[in-house]
Amino acid sequence: MTISKSVTVVGVNKSWKYSILGILALMSLIFTSFFLLNNGQTSVITSNSFLEISFDKFSLFLASIFCVSLLVGLVPVRKEHELSTSFLYYVLGALGIILSNNLLTFFIFWTFHRSIPSLRFVRGIKNEHTSGGGTFLIQHFFTFGCLLALLILATKSGVATMSFSQIPAPFFTWPVLILSFIIIYESHGIFPFHSWIHDMIGNLEWYKISSIFLSRAGVLLFVKFLLPTINQDPDIFRIVLLSLSIFSSIYWTIRGIFETNVTKTTTYFYVAQSSLILTGLQADPVAARGAYLHMMVISLSGTSLWSLISYVQRYTSVKRLNQFYGLAQHYPKLAVLFCLFGFTMIGTPLGAAFVVEDLVITGLLEQHPFLGLGHILATCLNGILFFLVFSKLFLGRTSYPQKIKNMDMSLSQMIPYVLVLLLMFSIGIFPSLFLENLKW
Repeated sequence: MTISKSVTVVGVNKSWKYSILGILALMSLIFTSFFLLNNGQTSVITSNSFLEISFDKFSLFLASIFCVSLLVGLVPVRKEHELSTSFLYYVLGALGIILSNNLLTFFIFWTFHRSIPSLRFVRGIKNEHTSGGGTFLIQHFFTFGCLLALLILATKSGVATMSFSQIPAPFFTWPVLILSFIIIYESHGIFPFHSWIHDMIGNLEWYKISSIFLSRAGVLLFVKFLLPTINQDPDIFRIVLLSLSIFSSIYWTIRGIFETNVTKTTTYFYVAQSSLILTGLQADPVAARGAYLHMMVISLSGTSLWSLISYVQRYTSVKRLNQFYGLAQHYPKLAVLFCLFGFTMIGTPLGAAFVVEDLVITGLLEQHPFLGLGHILATCLNGILFFLVFSKLFLGRTSYPQKIKNMDMSLSQMIPYVLVLLLMFSIGIFPSLFLENLKW
């Protein structure tokens, strides 16, 4: 193990970086306030019903945790990291998808956030690299085409500009469900062998991790588009979606267990957790509330995990394979934070995920007992994967015991992490105070 300070990544200048921090803080405050004070519809921006963006309860919740997660992850490492020039592009695109109120605006912001495939491909060639390679390009074109076909079907039926919650159940015929199925799994990125995960983990800025599931169209399209009519959908459709979600989580966990690169292992843990969001959303309203809460846990705790790893990798090389790095001797406080954030994600009692798992598993066992057992298996495997990640990073003997040096963050840098931990354990201890605000 070698310990050295890395060179600062070129990005926006210092004044811009702190301006962006201020903007994120302001948006976080606004969205959180609206969410807590809103009992229904807060505000709608509309232009002759053609372009409508709605600040409903669910959108406000997602927009709040999206901004808060980025802010929490960025503030502790603001001195060590620069923002790339594409940062605002990711933020605006993701917020547009989150606040979309109908298929038309969803399609526009999805295209804006992901960019039209051909433009992405041309930009990749110009920069002498492709964003995900040929397989990723094919998947992106395929998803783009399916979403366009879905929009055309909605336009012909007169529901393209209709609010998601107002679309009548008869619209959801098998062609619509099949197109939705493809979009969910291709856009969400949890389906096994999904190439973008393999391509991105090699060189990925930590803040993109925090936006993976929030800005992925799959989960959001399911929640806004299919959830209002889930009781009218064929049982086989729901069972297939639920089964693939559980299978995807198990797949990525097993990949992580046999992965030798600790950074990739952490990514697989994050994606395996994200895969389980859809299982709760597909069972019943009780499990859906658990999945609702799960989104916040993954976003805040997951971003914090990646922010901690990002900080450590600025000063410590963790590139060697099959290595226990013993970093707890250099970062004792960060090791404790990392462990606690992991506990809040894998369902440890008193943590937020314990409430999540109770709601989701209870709902699943009542509706689909065998799939409920599959979810329990996936959760247990996720716990094993987390302890593997923690052991590789922080346990074992250091390579240079005679040069042990405390390289922890300052206490002021740790404040955002501590606040998130307090929130996660508050949810686990007093769940009713939070669950009463989780309304669809």
